[in-house]
Amino acid sequence: MYDYVLQYGFDKDTQNTIQEIKKCLKESDVKDKERNWLPHITIDLYDCEDKEKFIQKLDQVVRKIDNFKIECKNLNNFNEETLYIEPHNKEILMKLKSIFDEELTEYRLEVRRKREYIPHITLCTNDDLTKAKEIAKQKFKPFVAKIEYLWVYNCDMKLIKEYELKS
Repeated sequence: MYDYVLQYGFDKDTQNTIQEIKKCLKESDVKDKERNWLPHITIDLYDCEDKEKFIQKLDQVVRKIDNFKIECKNLNNFNEETLYIEPHNKEILMKLKSIFDEELTEYRLEVRRKREYIPHITLCTNDDLTKAKEIAKQKFKPFVAKIEYLWVYNCDMKLIKEYELKS
């Protein structure tokens, strides 16, 4: 279990683009096990019983981050169970991930430390992605996504803090 999840959040146009694909999947009766998050890219999960301490540390890191754009050029999947949009230019995401890892290292879940970070935008999680891949492939067109927010949620999906990244 975790106390907090840190996510990148998108501008409204990007959210709408992603939600359109998800809506198409849902309307085609594709089952989705994913929790009902807004479209996002997860940074990591953290444990820290002292919310104020965690947020204070996060405040220091986030104030140095500007909003940015990423290219979304293709679909991919994990183990034929999670269909996602794969960011093309991951360098900025990887650089920021290493900063978060360094600054928030004491709060990172041990099990996640050994896991390779693969930034992605989940469209659907399902035991059989055959139908989902067909539908998403028809609906998906490459786009540029703008990351404008950083969101901190607790494990109950309650928004703890929203950071609007500066221009």
